[in-house]
Amino acid sequence: MKNDGIVFTLENEELLITVDRHGAELTRIYDKKAGRELLWGADPAVWNRHAPVLFPFVGKSFDGKYTHEGKEHGITPHGFARDMEFEPLLCDMDECWFRLKDTPDTYGVYPFHFELEIGHRLTGRTIEVMWRVKNPDSGELLFMIGGHPAFQVPEGKTIYDYTLVFNKEGKEAGNHQEELHYLAPNDQGYQVEEKTGSLKLKDGQVPVTKGFFDQILTYMFDGAQISSVGLLVDETPYVTIDCGDFPYLGVWTIEATHPFVCLEPWYGLCAPDGYKGELKDRPGIQKLEAWGTWEKSYSIRIE
Repeated sequence: MKNDGIVFTLENEELLITVDRHGAELTRIYDKKAGRELLWGADPAVWNRHAPVLFPFVGKSFDGKYTHEGKEHGITPHGFARDMEFEPLLCDMDECWFRLKDTPDTYGVYPFHFELEIGHRLTGRTIEVMWRVKNPDSGELLFMIGGHPAFQVPEGKTIYDYTLVFNKEGKEAGNHQEELHYLAPNDQGYQVEEKTGSLKLKDGQVPVTKGFFDQILTYMFDGAQISSVGLLVDETPYVTIDCGDFPYLGVWTIEATHPFVCLEPWYGLCAPDGYKGELKDRPGIQKLEAWGTWEKSYSIRIE
């Protein structure tokens, strides 16, 4: 492990990855065997992030506001954790952990006390991304959390060389899902009924053809339908996200330029269009009891 002051490097014979204290964000995945970068390089002219952690919200709140115990609060899309400096807790050759606690500034927009710990563990060709949310208070903690890793298109390829492959634990070999139900946001970023649909699959796969992202820029698969999602390049495995029983998974690209595809395991969801109800009743909200600890993880497998 090398500490450059801001960025921490984990490395083995297969992969080199970096994690930034800013947002506790995974910022690089370099495949030594293939000699290529897999994670989007955060070009600020296109999209200036690599793999942000979304907390304490996933997606937008209606009109940038939400209501908790009758009081209205303003919040930015995806919350604030991705834009804050985390405290290093543990960093060695193959694992690093960072922590974020509430501050007077966060409490002003999100009236909860919390501790968020984010870890990354490198094992062979797999990166495990670990989340630990602690409630240090006597009241219930309401939150959402999500991953947002962006996998760039290999040199000389476009997203139309990608095929998405979906799997669900418990499915017998050869018995693939034939379709997946999805939600989708409107142009303002809110869930709307008219964007709900079904994605047809063949052998659990669907090619990213021209027009795939034209009407649905973000596919939001609900109901824990997916335990893993991967990208094939020219039918060859490229990267796989293993997310177990996560309730939601997003697939997104940036409009028009399409230089990457994000595979996003979530415990949360953007607000329905017009939603002004209590935060505790919002779809996707997680509830953590007083003094409790909530832990989940997903993994990124480089094929």
